Amino acid sequence: MKVENTADIGLYVVNFTAAVVTSCTQRKASSNRVDIGQLPESASLFGLAQDWRRAVGEASANSAARNLYQGRSIADSAAVAATLGASLYVVSAGLGLIQASQLVPAYDCTVAAGTNLDRRLRALGSNPAQWWSALTGVSSNPLSRLIGKGPTLLALPGSYLQLVHDDLALVTAAQATSLRIFTSTAGAKYLPNHLLNYVMPYDGRLESVPGHAGTQADFAQRALRHFVEVLEATDRSAKEAQAAVAESLADHHGRQRSLGRRMTDDEILQVLSAQWTRHSGSSTKLLRYLRQEAGISCEQRRFSRLWRGLATKMRK
Repeated sequence: MKVENTADIGLYVVNFTAAVVTSCTQRKASSNRVDIGQLPESASLFGLAQDWRRAVGEASANSAARNLYQGRSIADSAAVAATLGASLYVVSAGLGLIQASQLVPAYDCTVAAGTNLDRRLRALGSNPAQWWSALTGVSSNPLSRLIGKGPTLLALPGSYLQLVHDDLALVTAAQATSLRIFTSTAGAKYLPNHLLNYVMPYDGRLESVPGHAGTQADFAQRALRHFVEVLEATDRSAKEAQAAVAESLADHHGRQRSLGRRMTDDEILQVLSAQWTRHSGSSTKLLRYLRQEAGISCEQRRFSRLWRGLATKMRK
């Protein structure tokens, strides 16, 4: 759909094509990946970024980004982009800002705590925002430049907002009027202050909206899809859109989560192995099974670590 970036009058008028921006996922279709953890230690952030860009450039780029990333967050974002006839972009800690149709190599480089990139950055005394600048080029600022071109629906969790914080800080007040941001209440804390007026006020009550419950990892994208497909609020000003979100959640309550049984890693792996085929190895389905059907307590980061290890074994 065509839109105009002139005033805070909603997203769809004339002239520009809207953009949907989402985060990449740790789950990827290929197991043969270029891994930042395999690079030699670097004495500087610039050196690490340079070595990484070289490694990525030498890897085979044989999969469209939309096919490489797996999971609900990318599926929901793609569905929204298709509904709107919008361009889909992915914020990647390993590749920068990429179009979903772009051919990319399989890689392992994410901002999540405890990962190889996190370890490298801590050793260098650097933070994710500095990594983004080094990766994309200090003067590039790809995300703010994209937002400056026209209306943008931005669905990112807090960890990715930390990554692109300095880039987003360059979005002007005029450009921000056609920006709609989807993230958790905690995630919004990582936004530049002048963009807070463009956050759609989704919170834990979304969990009780039929068809829109899920994991915290895909909260931003679930909120985005509800906004576009249920509320159809993209033609409203920021204030009107925020009011529509608030009204839609007014009669809902946050889903009560039971603490669940505590189990060791080995015990949880046994459960996952037994349920692997039934759930087609899907991390989303397996986590939902653990929490909702089996009543087993498993924090997101812990589950991701266990699932990745088991997935590697299952592929052999």
